[in-house]
Amino acid sequence: MKEIPSIEEIKQHLESYPSVTKADAELHAERIREILEIKKKHNVVILGHNYMEPLVFECSEEQERGDSYGLSEYAARTDADIIVFNGVRFMAETAKVLNPEKKVLIADRTAGCSLADNFTAENVKELKQKHPGVPVMIYINSYADAKAESDVVCTSANAAKIAKKLPGNKVIFVPDILFAQNLAEELRGVKEIIYPEEGRGAICEVHEKFSIEDINAVRKSFEIPKGHPKRMIYAHWECRPEVLREADFYGSTTQIRKDIAERVSKGMLEKAFVASECELTSNLAAEFPQVQFYTACSVRCSHMAKITIEKLHRLMKAIDSGEDLSEWEVALPEEVIEKARKPIEKMLELGR
Repeated sequence: MKEIPSIEEIKQHLESYPSVTKADAELHAERIREILEIKKKHNVVILGHNYMEPLVFECSEEQERGDSYGLSEYAARTDADIIVFNGVRFMAETAKVLNPEKKVLIADRTAGCSLADNFTAENVKELKQKHPGVPVMIYINSYADAKAESDVVCTSANAAKIAKKLPGNKVIFVPDILFAQNLAEELRGVKEIIYPEEGRGAICEVHEKFSIEDINAVRKSFEIPKGHPKRMIYAHWECRPEVLREADFYGSTTQIRKDIAERVSKGMLEKAFVASECELTSNLAAEFPQVQFYTACSVRCSHMAKITIEKLHRLMKAIDSGEDLSEWEVALPEEVIEKARKPIEKMLELGR
């Protein structure tokens, strides 16, 4: 771990986030420094998902930040004694499956996901019985027991790539119905994507909120006309198909960030809107101050928002004092770990 910054340095960096006020920086800088000190003292890795609020995101080093795929890869190779996952519970479960001998903690175990919560292992079994012999690709936004019934896991960054590599001309994709529709269009003529019927699958409660009317309003209000060389509307794979069609670029959070970085390096981006969780835009705005970002901060993930700096601080203090950590620990049955590990490792193999 690099040298821990001073409180003043932390304050200055926090203020680079447009959504962090000077008062917030003053109030939380000392708490963040204490978290970083405990992290170093006890060899803790703090994985930070891109949707974390800036105060929490700041507790992860650059290599510890990313989307579900990047963090899964990092979790698989970490030599830390303790993994703290700043994300939602299915992400922490993935880290536990890849590191069964390590202690995996999350600041709030009730941090769920509308996709994972609404699609179970039994739902996977039903689809397998209905379509025997067809490989099952499950989105990483699912719990370990559902992953255990599948052939391979995927993320928004690698779903298309993995689907193409699976045997046969059909793939069952669960649980995200909107993502499945987008994937079916992307792979038209290459693979048939089978997915749950409406009401039998799940939808991301954040990304479904973006409508074509919203995108058109953004283009008009923020002067981002279609085809402008330096102004972009980005959309996540989990958005509605018509939103993806209207966007200038769509992909995973990491793919969106990469495109922004490339455009910035060439001086080819001055305005951007990202149809995704608003904290992603907050974190991108701090990283790329050259770009004028517009946000939809009424669109937040209520589950991600459960991971707060106060809860993280309390967890880290418990680690430091040697308290019982069962309140925060993510534990899974051995048989679930063994079965879920195979499709996750298959993702890491095929997603390269």
